[in-house]
Amino acid sequence: MNLEVNPDQPLVLIGGLNGGGKTTLFQAIYSSLYGLEIENEDHFIRLVNASVPYNRDVRIELEIDFKGKVLTQDVHYKIKRVYAINAQGIPMESVSLNFNGEVFRYGSAMPYAKRAKAEAEVNKIIKANLPKELSKYFLFDAMESGDLLKKDYLTRVIRENIENVMGFNKYSQLKEATTKIKEKYIAESIDLEAEREEYTKLVGEKENVEKQIAELSEEHKIKLGYSIDKKDLYKKAKDGANLQKEYQEKIRYVQKTIDDLEGKQKEYLQSITQFTNDVEIQAFLPKLVHTIREELELIIAKTEGIGQSEVLSATQLDMIQGKLQEFIEKEDLFKGKENKLSERFIEFLEQSNAEKEKDNPYGFLSTEELETIKTLLNKSSINNFSFVVSSKESVENELKQLPGLRAQMEEMKGFLTSDENSIIQAFEANESRLRDIKEMIQSLETKKDKLNSQIHKYDIPDEEVPNPKLELCKKIEPLFDEIASELLKVKKSRIEETMKEDLNATLTVYSGHIGRVELSHNLSDLNFKIFHTAGNEIYLEELNAASKQIIVQVLLKALHQFGDYNPPVMIDTVMGYLDEESRASLLENYFPKLSHQTILFSTDTEIRKDVDLIKIEEFISKKYTLQRDKEKQLTTIDEGYFN
Repeated sequence: MNLEVNPDQPLVLIGGLNGGGKTTLFQAIYSSLYGLEIENEDHFIRLVNASVPYNRDVRIELEIDFKGKVLTQDVHYKIKRVYAINAQGIPMESVSLNFNGEVFRYGSAMPYAKRAKAEAEVNKIIKANLPKELSKYFLFDAMESGDLLKKDYLTRVIRENIENVMGFNKYSQLKEATTKIKEKYIAESIDLEAEREEYTKLVGEKENVEKQIAELSEEHKIKLGYSIDKKDLYKKAKDGANLQKEYQEKIRYVQKTIDDLEGKQKEYLQSITQFTNDVEIQAFLPKLVHTIREELELIIAKTEGIGQSEVLSATQLDMIQGKLQEFIEKEDLFKGKENKLSERFIEFLEQSNAEKEKDNPYGFLSTEELETIKTLLNKSSINNFSFVVSSKESVENELKQLPGLRAQMEEMKGFLTSDENSIIQAFEANESRLRDIKEMIQSLETKKDKLNSQIHKYDIPDEEVPNPKLELCKKIEPLFDEIASELLKVKKSRIEETMKEDLNATLTVYSGHIGRVELSHNLSDLNFKIFHTAGNEIYLEELNAASKQIIVQVLLKALHQFGDYNPPVMIDTVMGYLDEESRASLLENYFPKLSHQTILFSTDTEIRKDVDLIKIEEFISKKYTLQRDKEKQLTTIDEGYFN
């Protein structure tokens, strides 16, 4: 499929009936960029879902071409991913990336160290275009976009976008690093031991408070997830509904998550085994060669140009003498006379050997041994230890979820054999704990502020011998906050104005009556509010699902417009919950302006060809329709939108 667009026609419209393959195509484009995680052969078979009898020759192939900018220059990319099952029933992967003519390849069959290096290169190139963690803001299902406005989620969504898409998070990290260095220099500059101890004690208390805040924040995140996840079940339980089927679905989902984590742990352990098995080749042998490299290079230099095969070993000389004596006796060349020809010939060869060995002190080495030395000198290897260590940290962080998941599993199993009162009690206890955690975090933040005030009294250096590094740290520490705030200030008004215009054009329930959009000034607690022209605030959580969908899409459009990344936008189930008026507003005022390339996946009831299509026809570069062959279980592609 050619999805290229013209500058004044940024839309690609892909139609299909329910079950026709739209979501599958959406997932295929996503998986071409970021890969598939195939657990086992059964999972592979489910993904293939072909009508032909399954055999291990069947493959999954994904290939995508796209163009991106590197330092204002257009660069072409081609990514191909192939997945198959080997003779042992294990999923195998092969990946190639053509980056403007330079090809990177890796696959399951490659040595681990070589694969890790190539995979890191490929992932780095893809991440430069669109990091996977930000893809949900550009490639999304409109039906699910309203979930981003759930209680306590909106602030996180905005902050993630502002910090990651707009690149502000780097300044927070720089400030944190500067603070740590400043505290180190202050400790070094305090002369009196009592003051030094007091300062160290205060810094230790502050670190302990920060640790408690981090732990409580993590617990708050888990409890909040539980609250959001169980809210619908709680409401149904309060209404007296039978939840046994939903419990079973939750158990299956949690079990799959646990299995995925345990699979990652197993893969990590296999990589450890592989590293241990290859440690001699990866680390010890290269170190040995590095140590004696000069001697090895001297041997090669001395033996180059000297015919190594002309110097005969003692074994070869014995063999020659035996064969020559056998020949003389067989031919009866001397007929009874004393024969010392073979002995004299061997003496001649030995003398010749001795003369050659004077010129070549390494003549005792065979040709095969010299080739081995050359191979060692030219051999390159990668010490994979740092990759193993980073993998360890990543796996350990993910495995921290396991106790909570297992506890959740046991809880859900308990609900299977109990009445709905148990989930009501559990949910309400969780809500109570959430309130307690918020209060505890606020108390600890106050304590941290007091400690900071006490710590700052030690910021005055000895005037006679000032520490220039400390003074520099104190100057640049607030600078990073100022840079981030100034960048936010520059983009803030533009984001607010853009959102206001888009909401007045698309949010039909308040069309033309959005007075202002207000983005908060504080980068650490980013939020936004919408106000009516009459002056009152329009509370987001009180809006219906269709309005929430429009607000989130307007927010994503603004952040996309002013962010650091400029990928295409793909939207599945484009109309979601929208009513007739909202649909018309989105078609006329939103989709044509969303991005330089917007790919829409729609049924004929979402974008209707006789009503809706004419509203965006002039902005469409390409139209396709996916046709499902029920008998052959495959999808074909026709040009045009439903004929």
